Amino acid sequence: MESLAAKPFPPTGAAEAGLDRGRWRSALALAVLLAVVVGLVSVARFAHRELHRDDAVALAEEPPVYLPDVRFLRIASLGYDNALADVLWFRTIDYFGAHFRGDRLYPWLARMCDLVTDMDPGAEHVYRFAGFILPWEAQMPDEGIRLLEKGVAQFPDSWQLNFYLGFSKFYFRDDLEGALPYMRRAAELPGAHAYVTRMAAMMYTQKYGTDTAREFLVELRDGGGAGGMEGVIDERLKDIELTEHARLLEAAVARYRERFGKDPSDLTALVDSGVIESIPVEPFGHHYVWDAQQGEVRSSSGRRPLRAYDSSKRKKILSGDAYRDE
Repeated sequence: MESLAAKPFPPTGAAEAGLDRGRWRSALALAVLLAVVVGLVSVARFAHRELHRDDAVALAEEPPVYLPDVRFLRIASLGYDNALADVLWFRTIDYFGAHFRGDRLYPWLARMCDLVTDMDPGAEHVYRFAGFILPWEAQMPDEGIRLLEKGVAQFPDSWQLNFYLGFSKFYFRDDLEGALPYMRRAAELPGAHAYVTRMAAMMYTQKYGTDTAREFLVELRDGGGAGGMEGVIDERLKDIELTEHARLLEAAVARYRERFGKDPSDLTALVDSGVIESIPVEPFGHHYVWDAQQGEVRSSSGRRPLRAYDSSKRKKILSGDAYRDE
């Protein structure tokens, strides 16, 4: 066998030239990639302005930027699919953060998550983000479920994705039969939290209820699976508390109606008449009011309780008209 020492080394100048050429090619490729990304941003901003010139919902100063078809992005990335996916992901997080601090509407969030995972199907964290944020914050449960299904197809051995998908099917679609296979799968996978088994058992015995949602959210927050979304989870826990208070007060209104033959003029009449001892503290810092026209209790902020299994309310949630702060 020829020894390594017997092989002549290239002249120093030639080695440096080869190294320079390699660095030059890498630098050129990255420069082209950056130019392509900047171009995509500009084109997409223009496209968004044209498509939504009269759309009051979109934030004028924060338009989405990732409208091109994924096939074009793959060509434009020059083989740096994962690098471009990272750029798209940073922009997606920026978009979410701006709207979370602003109008709390996310019309392009599902599309952005789709593009990131199309460019990098191995971005498991994006499936987890979409699976939580789209149903719980963006009021797009079907989009969240779709992206979780996409994630489970890529990561069939992820107990977290199976768990999120099973719970979402159960809670947002009332699809117990469709949810249980994913819950069972999650419980069987290595590393699954003990809570998964308890949740699967609960789903057999309790189809609905705020207790189910609260346990899921608290476990997600405290079990290390929140991924930086603790603030959003705390907001949803307050929504659940508001929902429980609304049910309590609506039951009290029904008792008042039975006793006096009419609705109370306001909720303080429930206390004055002795129907209840006190009115619960509204968790968002506002107060509760009785909406006689809608026949429901809501917050003075306009926020309404979560009623995931009332078909008319679910339509409002899906349309984006439910429980938004004024």
